Amino acid sequence: MHICVVGLGNIGFNLLTYLVEKFPAEVTGVDINDQRIAAIQQLGFKVTSDYQSLNAIDTWVLTPSTGNQAQTIFAVLEAMQIHPGSLISIESTLPPGTMERVKAYLSQKGLTVGRDCFLIHVPHRVMFGVDKTVCDTPRVMGAFTKACLEKGRQFYGPLVPKLIEVEEVRVAELSKVVENVKRYIDVAFAQEMYRYCVSQGINFQDLRRAVNSKDNVELFSPDWGVGGECLPKDMSFLRAVFNSPLLEGAEQGDRIYREEIIQRVGSGRRVLVKGISYKPGLKDLEHSRGVELVRRLQEGGNFVMVEETLFTPDELEAKGFTPFEPTSENETQGARSTRGMPDVILERNKALEGIILKSE
Repeated sequence: MHICVVGLGNIGFNLLTYLVEKFPAEVTGVDINDQRIAAIQQLGFKVTSDYQSLNAIDTWVLTPSTGNQAQTIFAVLEAMQIHPGSLISIESTLPPGTMERVKAYLSQKGLTVGRDCFLIHVPHRVMFGVDKTVCDTPRVMGAFTKACLEKGRQFYGPLVPKLIEVEEVRVAELSKVVENVKRYIDVAFAQEMYRYCVSQGINFQDLRRAVNSKDNVELFSPDWGVGGECLPKDMSFLRAVFNSPLLEGAEQGDRIYREEIIQRVGSGRRVLVKGISYKPGLKDLEHSRGVELVRRLQEGGNFVMVEETLFTPDELEAKGFTPFEPTSENETQGARSTRGMPDVILERNKALEGIILKSE
């Protein structure tokens, strides 16, 4: 069996390494980013940017970022050399309705799904910083035919702890989008409750502790806003096919929350932002609302220092930030920066409290 992982970002590369352990010498990766390919080749993996060299693939696993109209998926399908009997698994999160479009596309190429090739959708699920691999969590699988489901079962059954097969492929499409939109709404609700508590002088963390004492309830902590790549993207996917005041309100609430932080700080101030990683405990700045916050504050005429325990001061400087570096002499006096004491301290999970305390 020859397997090809298409798209070698965080998800795809993690999957590539996992599959190489399971199927030595049978796995190839492909990506259009030559620098990414060169870096992965140096690690000893078999990867390429040349689709024309991939002419004997039995199982294609597609993991690229989708694009707002799934245009990346169709660009990949156009480049692939699909031979009879191939299994095509799309793991990328898809706008609802995409699998029908993929089936129609393959039909135009003369391929009947379930006979000439086997098409499944198995949306990836992973919590970076928690799961070790992208196959640690139960996976949902949908397809158009029983033959496709059987092919998918043979491939994924040995790889994942549990495979949840659904009756139609639209359910598989929606399942991943709904997971992320549900989390978006939960975060937005937490932000709204936090704003209310701050306005009323109520201890929000005390409220969380009280609410979360009930087993089937979880009130999240607020962050810098609903960040990352997946949650905002999947909210846009669902809103494109479903006009809902609840979804619209969650997006609006998130915008108001993020804007309120900026407005409360104002301009011309020395600001310390504590914690800017994509999420707590994960050394990654891509799609971070904390990074966006720093840039917005700088654009507003503030001098912004950053403290992030996951990065060294040199690493922060290399990424264009001014690190907050207290001297040991001043640490017992409130940790003065060598660049001056901050007027405002914005700390992850209690940003608005910091602004109010410094403004009083």
